[in-house]
Amino acid sequence: MADPPPSSAAISAAFPAPPPFYQSFTSSNLARLSLLQESSPSLTVLDLPPELRNLLPPLPPPANQRYRTFGEVHENPPPPSTDAPPKDPPNPHRLLKTTRQLLLAFLSVTHALAVDPDTWAPKWDEMRALNSEAHAIINEYRPHQARETLIHMMEEQVERCKVETKGCRDVCERVRQVVEDVQSQEKMRGSKMELEEVNMRNVMAKDESSKVDTADKRIWGLIAEEVGRFE
Repeated sequence: MADPPPSSAAISAAFPAPPPFYQSFTSSNLARLSLLQESSPSLTVLDLPPELRNLLPPLPPPANQRYRTFGEVHENPPPPSTDAPPKDPPNPHRLLKTTRQLLLAFLSVTHALAVDPDTWAPKWDEMRALNSEAHAIINEYRPHQARETLIHMMEEQVERCKVETKGCRDVCERVRQVVEDVQSQEKMRGSKMELEEVNMRNVMAKDESSKVDTADKRIWGLIAEEVGRFE
């Protein structure tokens, strides 16, 4: 069943809508498909109604045969042997050698197209084979790239933790200094209040002593007046 062409809004959207065949995956359609598969196990896509054809997964590509995807023909490689020796670590000299051969093959293709265009096909196949070999060599570096990427991420995480720890320690030191300043100010304020209280006591004591002296003088003055009167 042909899918309807996508609209211009779906193409220009940052997150386009899912493909339209997702609407076929409903509970009723799945139940119908299971009943049909139970009735006829050798059911194919063409035996199903159009609304159920999208529910069957596509068949895997044939083993050791050619298959077509995106307009290109590919060949299935043979399954890897369990008795195969372990692969050697990637060699940069091999990658450099393959890159040079690829450049030479490209020059050969351009020369063939300029001189004799009928002979370009074998050279083109050779360049494609060298390109695939270069990709295979690059893919051998994937485990090393993953390990180095993980090391770099862990180092960044350690540095970030160190920076956060240093920031926490700096904040704790500033808080400790503020608390010490507040405590010192409270001590100074308490000593000042004690000093003022002592001064007030001294002033009050002097006032009391001066009042007593004044009263004594008045009494002695009255006594002297009375004595002088009797004389």
